[in-house]
Amino acid sequence: MSRTVWFALPLIGVLPIAACAPKQQARQPLAVQAETVGEATFNPGIEVVSRLASTTDVALRPETDGRVVKILATQGQQVKAGQPIIVLDNVQDTAALDASKAQARRDYVNAERYIFLNQQGAASTRDRDYFVTEALKSRDQVRASAATLGYKYVTAPISGVVGDLDTVKLGDFVRKGQAITGIVDNSTLWTLMDVPATQAGAVRLGQSVMLTTQGLPPVSGKGTVVFISPYYGVSGDTSSPNTVLVKASFPNLTGKLKTGQYVRNRIITETKRMLSVPVQAVMMQAQQPFVYRIVPLSAALPKIRASQSIPQAQKEQLEKLPPSTSLVVQTPVKLGTLENSRYPLISGLSAGDKIVVSNTALLRSGMPVRITPAAN
Repeated sequence: MSRTVWFALPLIGVLPIAACAPKQQARQPLAVQAETVGEATFNPGIEVVSRLASTTDVALRPETDGRVVKILATQGQQVKAGQPIIVLDNVQDTAALDASKAQARRDYVNAERYIFLNQQGAASTRDRDYFVTEALKSRDQVRASAATLGYKYVTAPISGVVGDLDTVKLGDFVRKGQAITGIVDNSTLWTLMDVPATQAGAVRLGQSVMLTTQGLPPVSGKGTVVFISPYYGVSGDTSSPNTVLVKASFPNLTGKLKTGQYVRNRIITETKRMLSVPVQAVMMQAQQPFVYRIVPLSAALPKIRASQSIPQAQKEQLEKLPPSTSLVVQTPVKLGTLENSRYPLISGLSAGDKIVVSNTALLRSGMPVRITPAAN
């Protein structure tokens, strides 16, 4: 798009006209702030709302029937793998373990005695082997009794946070395999994204994913694409035939993100440097974006003199101004998608051009302006 200087709008009321007010002091040009067009980093991406899931989420289930006699943890508590959560009635199992231990000690002593007697020739090898075998059986019975007793202690299968425990009370009878609660490890999470098929081709393993919660204040995170489904639909769900399941894994560094939470994701498909303009510099006219470019009067004067739409009196007033006077020129531009309050510039300006970033609504093409520094 070629840049064009527009001077079609009249400058009456903008430039000082000595004939109308010979004794009036010339009005100062409008003060504006300016920015030099330069490059910025843009990260085109795909926006998706998704639900978080834990990479490690396990149901807590007892491995035997029993009545609850102790609850050793509270819901929301951080626990370690193997830590007891619930204790079931184990009086008989404890007694059975004690009895098997006692029997094992007796059989061990008998085995040691018959080994000694056999070495002295006072007992047969057959008798020695019998008591050694009994000692081994007793040892194995202790292990079996200990395992049975261990089932009465429902322990955390993983390290994590205990879920809702209100479904189980002291005295309740629970069955083997019954889901009592869950243990979830939120230290690493998945965001499960349904990416539209029209955009899925731009997704690659290893791409960054920026995540933001929908609550206030928002919580942010950064993850990486770790899985792209080989088929359309979510896990074979035909209700979403035009989407592709994409998983991103990320560390829950703040600990504020939770399984099941809905978040906004942005999959960064590429990173590139482009000329850019700030959002405050852009105006719209008939759906055409434009900015006000700043040019010195000396550069614009030839076109001003050649213009047929500018009255001669105004041309003469402009010619009286110092050549270094700054003028604004309405310049059409072609822009990309807004990102971080900046537009990527596709065409219409060049690197090094100066554009107005304040008071743009008060400007008209061809107006003199006074450039002031930006406020701190």
